[in-house]
Amino acid sequence: MRAVHWFRNDLRLSDNTALSAAARAESLVCVFVLDEALTATHDSPRRRRFLAECLSSLAADLAQRGSRLVVRRGDPRHEIPRLLAETRADRLTVNRDYTPYAKRRDAAVQARAAALGVDVETYKDRVVFESGEVRTQAGGLFSVYTPFRNAWLARLATDPPTVRRAPRLPPPIADLRSDALPIPAPLANRDAPEFTGGEAQALDRLACFLAGSAAQYVGDRDRPGIDGTSRLSPHLRFGTVSPRRCLRDALALAGADSHAAAGARKWIDELIWRDFYIGLLDAHPRLLGHAYRTDFEAIAWNDDPGAFAAWCEGRTGYPIVDAAMRQLVATGWMHNRARMIVASFLSKDLLLDWRLGERFFMRHLVDGDPAANNGGWQWAASTGTDAQPYFRVFNPVLQGEKFDPDGVYVRAWVPELAAVPPRFLHKPWLAPQPPPHYPERIVDHAERRVAAVARYEAARYQARAQ
Repeated sequence: MRAVHWFRNDLRLSDNTALSAAARAESLVCVFVLDEALTATHDSPRRRRFLAECLSSLAADLAQRGSRLVVRRGDPRHEIPRLLAETRADRLTVNRDYTPYAKRRDAAVQARAAALGVDVETYKDRVVFESGEVRTQAGGLFSVYTPFRNAWLARLATDPPTVRRAPRLPPPIADLRSDALPIPAPLANRDAPEFTGGEAQALDRLACFLAGSAAQYVGDRDRPGIDGTSRLSPHLRFGTVSPRRCLRDALALAGADSHAAAGARKWIDELIWRDFYIGLLDAHPRLLGHAYRTDFEAIAWNDDPGAFAAWCEGRTGYPIVDAAMRQLVATGWMHNRARMIVASFLSKDLLLDWRLGERFFMRHLVDGDPAANNGGWQWAASTGTDAQPYFRVFNPVLQGEKFDPDGVYVRAWVPELAAVPPRFLHKPWLAPQPPPHYPERIVDHAERRVAAVARYEAARYQARAQ
C-alpha cells in the first residue's frame, strides 16, 4: 500500500497523528505544498522565514530517517491530486485544519482524491480537543470561556491524550520531482528573540520554559519587560511541537514540583484558550470579517488614516502602546499583555475598526494564526464571545504603570524617553521637560473613553430597534 502524508501546520515527526497512521504503509511520500494563495493573502516576511526554517529542519529530520520531503509550489487543490496520480497512492493522510479557507481547500482535495480512488484519512492533531468533543450538557457550543475550560478539564480527566514517539518510516517512492525548499530571507531589522523554526528548537524552548520561568509564570506573564512567557506560539502555529506534548510536560511539572505547579497550570490555560478560539472559528467561519456579537456590527468607526498610521508606527504619544507596536514591527512578535493594550487603544481610544488591527497583526506576526488573532482582537474590541465588556477601556497610562512599573519595556523600545524621570515615563506630557523628540498624545484617553462607550451603546440601541 502506498501512502501520501500531506504536511501543513504539523511540521514535526514526533506526536504527529496522521504521520503515525501513514507510517503503516509499505511506502510513503511526505509532501508540503507552498500555497501561494496563503502567502499572497497573509504576507509576513518573518512568518515566511520561520516557515522556511521549519521546512528545512523537517527535511533534514526526514532524511536522517531514510525518507525525504517533497515540495511542490502552487494550489494544493491541483498539486495534491496530481501527486496522488503520479505515485498511484492508495491513501492520503492529513491532520485536520479548521479555518474557512482550509476547510474549503480540503473538501476540494478530498473530492478529487475520491475520484482517483484514493482513501483520505483525516486526524485530530492541531488541538487537544476539537469543538465537538467539548460541549454543553445540551450538546451546544460553549460561548463563554470559563464553562468551556471546566468542561475541557473534565474531558481531560476521562480522556487524556496520548503522546506518540516519531514513527519508523517506510521507504519513500523514488524519483519524484520536488521543488526547492524556500530559503530564509535575511532580515533588515532586529530579529525576534530566539525564534528559529524546527522541531528541535520547539522542544528545546518547551524544556527551557518548564525548567525556568514557568515557576514564576503566574506573576510574570503580564510583564512585557520580563522574559516570563513560553514564546512557543510560533511553534504551535506551525506545529513543530504538539499541544499534547506541551500539556503532558506541563502536567508532569505541576505534579512533580509544588513550587512550579501554579505556573504550569496557569500556562495550561493558554492551551485551553487556543482550543477555545480554534473551535469557535471552526463553528463560526463568519468571524473572519464579522463581529461575533451582531449588535456591534453597526459601530460607527472613525475614518482616520493618520491615526492608524501613528498606531502602526508607534508614535501615538502613549509609551506602552508605542513600545509594543515598535516591538511588533521590529521583531514580528509582541507580548500578549501588550497585544491587549494596543488592541484596546486602536478600537476604543482611536475608535478605529478592529479589523484594521487584525489585518496589520497578520501581516507582521511570526505566530499569526487566524483563530487566535481574531479571537484576541474581538475580545479586546468587545465584539467577540466572552469578550471584555464594552465599557471596560484599558487606560494606557495605568496599564503601563502596572505592568511595566520600572519602564524596562518602554525604555527598550522607545529610546526617546531614556532621560524621562520614572514617575513621568508613562505620561511624559506631564514631565517638567517633555522629551523633545517624542510625539504629543494624538488623543486624550479620558475623552475617548466617553466617546467609545457612547458609540457602543448607540450600536446596541440601533440593533435592538431593528
